[in-house]
Amino acid sequence: MPNLTLRLILTYVSGIATIPLAQRLFGSLFSELRGRWQSAVAARRVVDTQLDPLLKAADELQGKLRSLAEEDFREFRVLPNPVAQRKDLVNLCSTLYLFAQFWGRLEILRRESFHADLSRNKKGETLLRFLRSLESRRVRLVDRAWQRAIGECAIAETGNRAEVIQFKSFVEQFDSDARLRDWLQPLEHILRDCKLPRARQRVLQYGVVVHALIDTLDPKHLTTRERPAYPNKLSEQAKRDLVGRVFGVYLPNVQNTTKYLGRKRVRR
Repeated sequence: MPNLTLRLILTYVSGIATIPLAQRLFGSLFSELRGRWQSAVAARRVVDTQLDPLLKAADELQGKLRSLAEEDFREFRVLPNPVAQRKDLVNLCSTLYLFAQFWGRLEILRRESFHADLSRNKKGETLLRFLRSLESRRVRLVDRAWQRAIGECAIAETGNRAEVIQFKSFVEQFDSDARLRDWLQPLEHILRDCKLPRARQRVLQYGVVVHALIDTLDPKHLTTRERPAYPNKLSEQAKRDLVGRVFGVYLPNVQNTTKYLGRKRVRR
């Protein structure tokens, strides 16, 4: 009888001690699940609001790069240095602006996703893979810090909302503001160097990744235009780099890479 009483007492005491522990464990689990749900909701909100304008900016940039590729960058082969005529200024700024607009959209995406884990969203995870590829050492056109600065130069704050400035404002600021020209100088040098084959290939490779981003995230082209690629303008070395360093490492899930590289088998 004493043993039975002792067991009952111990069971009662252990039960009382277990209740707070169970409450703590349940509370911790609930808090973690709620945090994950909130992060997923925030990621979906960012993708829903930011993906469409980002794709449109990428589409405009890719369209310009394809046009330059078809003409072998003719407008940069004859562009005087320094720019003296208004027409030349607008031609230069049209390409600078499209890069700045795209990079500006990337900066807005970074701001909006500060408290969101984009990897919890399928499209967000895909987008992150493309951004890592575009900013990788072998693909990016300028250093990441310069890219962010150029993107920020294209952003105007309106209340609590950030938007990319209009092209006319960009041209006027570029013409009148030496500081803006200084920030854009690394990108301008890359474009001016496109009279050289190596520089052209760098820009063309970047355009291929942007093109793949568009096709992957907007496969039905509801937001963007469906355009042919320019594999005939890529050197064999550029194709090998894309196969081994881009599609092979960062973007293994990209479909139909022959669209960008051509049907001839490319050796790594």
